Amino acid sequence: MQIHSRLKKLELFLFIIIFLFLFRSDSKKIDLLTFRVVLDPGHGGLSLVPKAKHGDRYDLISKKYLSYYSQGTKYGKIEERIITYEIAEKVKNILDLTLEDYTFKKFREIINKYTNDNPERIIIRSILSRRKSSDTGSLNSEDPNADFRLFDYVDKHGNKKHGRISFINSYKPHLVVSLHCDFQAPVFHRGINPVISAPHSLLYRGLNYLKGNEKSRKFFFNSPYADWFAESVNKTGYRWFLKDVSSYFTGLPVEDRIDIEDKFTGYIYNMVSWKYGDNSGWENTARNHPKKTQYAANPKDFCLQGKFWEREQSIYESYRRDGGIEGFGGDNLYASSEIIRYILLSFYQSGNIYPRQKPGKPYISVWSLPILVNAINAYIELGYLKNKKDRYVLTDKQDEIAEGIAVGIYCLFAGFKPKVSEFKHLPKGKRIDLSKYKLPSGESYFDIVVP
Repeated sequence: MQIHSRLKKLELFLFIIIFLFLFRSDSKKIDLLTFRVVLDPGHGGLSLVPKAKHGDRYDLISKKYLSYYSQGTKYGKIEERIITYEIAEKVKNILDLTLEDYTFKKFREIINKYTNDNPERIIIRSILSRRKSSDTGSLNSEDPNADFRLFDYVDKHGNKKHGRISFINSYKPHLVVSLHCDFQAPVFHRGINPVISAPHSLLYRGLNYLKGNEKSRKFFFNSPYADWFAESVNKTGYRWFLKDVSSYFTGLPVEDRIDIEDKFTGYIYNMVSWKYGDNSGWENTARNHPKKTQYAANPKDFCLQGKFWEREQSIYESYRRDGGIEGFGGDNLYASSEIIRYILLSFYQSGNIYPRQKPGKPYISVWSLPILVNAINAYIELGYLKNKKDRYVLTDKQDEIAEGIAVGIYCLFAGFKPKVSEFKHLPKGKRIDLSKYKLPSGESYFDIVVP
């Protein structure tokens, strides 16, 4: 009996030791800061007709798609939708090394190529915003764009389905990294370019100009956002700005308000499932575009009303889209620019120096994705397929691009000083101060994007 009692005590002692060891190990994991990242490879899907069946921007008022679906640019057999997915998948594989202690050793080896610091150990959980896109089998699908649309849509049974923006928001990410490439660059935008949406404060002054309350154009030309994205040379940058201001507030371009049926681009904040959509039944009011509401067709009659417009005026949106480390563009521009600098540093570290690859000027407009997420959005044009050197880099140097993106993402959360001081486009190495996104309730701005 005495021996049996001692064995029982020994078993209990061993159980306690094992329990404490496991508990301490789990606690150590719990204590690690964890960040959520969505890797958003551009486009996917297929550009098909008719628009009524295969389009995007589903409008609950007309119950129609307002735009054709774009599968992205291509040059011969080289396609944006394929390139961006391949790179995003490689980035995810690298970030996944942060998930466990034993794989983080491999990630540490990568980080050590870029810094002599010992960066904080953090965990980055990442997902892709879409699956792989190819033509094989897709044409036989009833709705080949179902997995790729940006905006919510309705299936053949009348059920509302989430588009990619709603899917992104459901993950409540801290950071969304959107990867694109284009066919060719405007003369003054060559390089690797950030893409940013202008802050509400500037757009509101544009609205006041359209209302006749703002008499001078100096507010635009004296701002760091004056290099506005021009879709063609038939208008000045300022005219494109006013067109986009009108679309942002009313869903209608400034010159084309007469024919609402054909020109209406929709109330984009009601095209996704999130906290800031208007109350159920909003479309019945919006249908007639009543004056002195947020649904007015003419900017002169527009009024800021509703949860979305309260959000747009918040300090948190200002943090995302204005001021910041770069001097303008907020944390969105800084995140984009810092990742671009790390891509270039990755080329440099691997002995590949391409003079054409440099930090390019940002494209500035009212792009939907940077506006319709609460996350910091790094939106990047990686290159231009018409250029032979860009095609080579985007297809043959994907590992270097992916490594630069992954290291840049880690630095945005952990911060560390780059080791190569003589490199022309050296990253700043500063982490983003996420504490400023904490709400008075104690919640994070990133967490309250869904109801």
